[in-house]
Amino acid sequence: MKNFEKIKNIIFDLGGVLFCLDGEETLKAFENHGVKNIREKFSEIILSNWFRDFEIGNISPEEFLKELNTLCGSNLSMKDFVFCWNAMLTGYPEENRDFLEKLSQKYNLYVLSNTNITHVEFFEPIAKWRDGLFKKRYYSNDIHLRKPDKECFEFVMSDAGIKAEETLFIDDRADNIAAAKTLGINTIHLTQQSSLFGFFK
Repeated sequence: MKNFEKIKNIIFDLGGVLFCLDGEETLKAFENHGVKNIREKFSEIILSNWFRDFEIGNISPEEFLKELNTLCGSNLSMKDFVFCWNAMLTGYPEENRDFLEKLSQKYNLYVLSNTNITHVEFFEPIAKWRDGLFKKRYYSNDIHLRKPDKECFEFVMSDAGIKAEETLFIDDRADNIAAAKTLGINTIHLTQQSSLFGFFK
């Protein structure tokens, strides 16, 4: 990334960037709870309109579970669904907490995450972010927009009052990175082989 010295704002994705993410854990949890066809149905779930509606806060967890049970022919309870769905969030490294504290002394920090209320209620108590660490956290289920839609990035930039050329966006998905670049936002595509800390040494 060029002109790092111009950066004033950093926007972080959560899963795969700040939080450890492993979708395999959710698949195994569903199988262990009797949803044996979850692997063959998972792509259909992720591409469905009701998954999108869940991520942008247009349907409740109960409505999402009803659609999932119908598609998979399962009979999961809400308690078991919440356990399985959150199994993919496998940890919040302590070094990330320290790292963010150091960055906050120099940059304005934000979060922009495609997520849902089920995840939010799980990861926020784990993260225990201090008040003021992030200028604002933008969750797709709250703002009713999600990445990689251009409107999502435009909303965040406008609401936060920040400029693209002064902003760095860090995400683990190539499509989200590509969308941010079209708006002139500086980006880091954090792959599994990349080190978040290595970019800031």
